[in-house]
Amino acid sequence: MNILDWLQAYSGLLSFISSIILVVVTGIYVYFTKKIMDTSIRQSNLVSNPVVGIKLGNMGISTVFGPSRRNMDIGLNLTNVGNAPAIEVLVDAEIEYQYTNINGEKIIPARFEPSSIPFIRPGEEVLEENQHNPTFGNTCIAHLFDDKRENSRLNIHRIENNPRKYPYPHSILRVYIYYRNNLGQYFESTYETQFDVGNSIRKAGEPLDFIPPADDETCELRQIFIPRPIFHSGPIKKEKMEKEIIHRDSKRNLCGW
Repeated sequence: MNILDWLQAYSGLLSFISSIILVVVTGIYVYFTKKIMDTSIRQSNLVSNPVVGIKLGNMGISTVFGPSRRNMDIGLNLTNVGNAPAIEVLVDAEIEYQYTNINGEKIIPARFEPSSIPFIRPGEEVLEENQHNPTFGNTCIAHLFDDKRENSRLNIHRIENNPRKYPYPHSILRVYIYYRNNLGQYFESTYETQFDVGNSIRKAGEPLDFIPPADDETCELRQIFIPRPIFHSGPIKKEKMEKEIIHRDSKRNLCGW
């Protein structure tokens, strides 16, 4: 049997095999083409990538004013360390108590809706200003003093009985910064840290327990660096961002005025 006769005799089988090979080759081509396209899309998405860094500034509680009211202000310094403008920047925050609560809620949002900054250019730093600093009201502050008082009691007891034990945690501050790039993609930066409430001026012979500030005294808040603060930045869906803000909006009345 010569080659022509053999090809004619097995032409059906050869056609079937060649079809399978063609399908396999086509599938491999489609797979690698999709991988290349996905990589190109990811790279194009990162071309315009703002990143807003967060640094805490001055934090404190005011003297009493009006009808037994205080104000707590969280100073924020924001820097765009990315390669594109951060547009429609929203600034929000919340406090988490460790040992107390308000109507069963341990996480208390800032008293006002997120403040807005029109844009932050790449490399630009926005220093702490009243226009965008988160603030907390009197109810939140009163319970913060309770949280500090219990923290102080537990840690004094720990030092007296088992100083090697890890310290009891302080109240937690979380800062949320939402923004978008010029392509309409949304991003968030978050910063979480524990913080301490400063004591009133202690007189000789007074106990070591926490003493809240007098009505005519201010109170400094100090950031705690052990455990280390947590910073995160990355993309976020617009729907998720809006859902988080709406959830905090529903609880802002807990903060008080």
